[in-house]
Amino acid sequence: MPFKIKPASYFVLIILFIFMQNSLAVAQPVNVEASAENEHAVGNETGSEVVDKEVVKKLNKMTPEEIAVLDKKLADALVLYYDRDFARALPIFKEIASKAETMDVMFWIGTSAMRTGESDLAVKKFKQMLSIDPKLNRVRLELAATYFKTGNLDEARKELDIVRAASPPKAVLDNISKMLAAIDEKNKKIFWNLRVAEGFMWDDNINSGPDLDTYQVFGGFLTPNKLTAKLSDEAFITSVAGNLLVDMGEAKGLMWNTSLSFYNKAHLDYSQFDFLSIDVNTGPWWVKQKDILKLPVGYTEREYGSDRLSYAFHIDPEFEHHFNQYFSLKTLFSYTTENFYFTSRSGLDNERYRFELAPSFYLDNRKHVFSLTTGYDYMDADDDRYTYDGPYLGLSYFTRFPTNTELFVQYMWTKKDFDDKPLLYIKGRQDERDGITAIVSQGFLKYFYTSFAFTYTDNNSNADIYDYDRTTYTLSLGCRF
Repeated sequence: MPFKIKPASYFVLIILFIFMQNSLAVAQPVNVEASAENEHAVGNETGSEVVDKEVVKKLNKMTPEEIAVLDKKLADALVLYYDRDFARALPIFKEIASKAETMDVMFWIGTSAMRTGESDLAVKKFKQMLSIDPKLNRVRLELAATYFKTGNLDEARKELDIVRAASPPKAVLDNISKMLAAIDEKNKKIFWNLRVAEGFMWDDNINSGPDLDTYQVFGGFLTPNKLTAKLSDEAFITSVAGNLLVDMGEAKGLMWNTSLSFYNKAHLDYSQFDFLSIDVNTGPWWVKQKDILKLPVGYTEREYGSDRLSYAFHIDPEFEHHFNQYFSLKTLFSYTTENFYFTSRSGLDNERYRFELAPSFYLDNRKHVFSLTTGYDYMDADDDRYTYDGPYLGLSYFTRFPTNTELFVQYMWTKKDFDDKPLLYIKGRQDERDGITAIVSQGFLKYFYTSFAFTYTDNNSNADIYDYDRTTYTLSLGCRF
């Protein structure tokens, strides 16, 4: 009589076969961010010595057709799982678990939940597995990584200590040491960073002026002088940016952030167009697992040529919520009041209001970031010729290559409707501007980097004296800590 396999055994055999393959995989370090696909064998593999008799009983009560459907769902879920599409795999695993939840299915649910932000479910499944078999050290490492991800650092450390006490292989001990170091870093109360760069810029329109030509205006014609029309020059660019963040309590809670930025542009030939800006802002941050609220208040001082230009106070509250690992939404409101030092520029004194909404999409473990920006800008100047309002839209892309190379590309469109007509014009002014920015940066020797930046601006105005285009190229060398 030929040997026959009962239909109720198909499901169990498929699971066992898959895990036999997994146990032969090359060991990889467990990432601090709880990589669900890590195949690091630590002690017993998940479920390798656990026989779930209840599941077998349930399977024996099923028809061959029901088991075939279950097997198909399992195969589909595993394809998604190993393609890192955890969001689509998780509901299928949940459906399978409602009918036959083996230790393997518990693990897949736990790791998928961890990857999709359902941390409570991940912790529940990992703890359920450990209650059945406390020797499942790989599961314990995943539980520790989940605790780390949610900011539960004490619990993460406790689980790591249990694994370390079991005398795992050296590779695992090294991995645990890295995770403990990351926990110590998270427990720090003061964080800072500093970036300093020196660059050289080629600018074909340093004053954003129109081409030298004759323009028809109310009452006659206007020919811009040399310093008013489009003027090209080179400049040295110096920039400094620093940030100090102080944790006021528990991790991922109340924090206080202070930032300082310095920017100076010194032209080679036309020093009257030199520009300097210094900004300092400070305020509380409230940080949670998926949310961050910032309430900074700042002061800005600007110089133009050799004269003090203006000073400004601003407040820029923003809130960002991460819905999952793939998508976040940021909202921003900005209020600025700016005053100019010389009475000849008093008409430029203004209050500016900006409202912004910025969804971001994170792909391939945040290697590719796409951001959309949409907002509304209102400038209320003392002189209505400089008062405007209008929408703006932007799209940006950021990626980081394994060679420590970063690429940033952005397109911005803005529209400005001015309240009053410009001097010498009889029509109201309306501008539409297209801007492109591209920056490639290469890091080297740990703290140093070099970057090349390209910008192009095309400002189209119905008042043609304000119609201009501008292109800049900047090569920079800097260091960051």
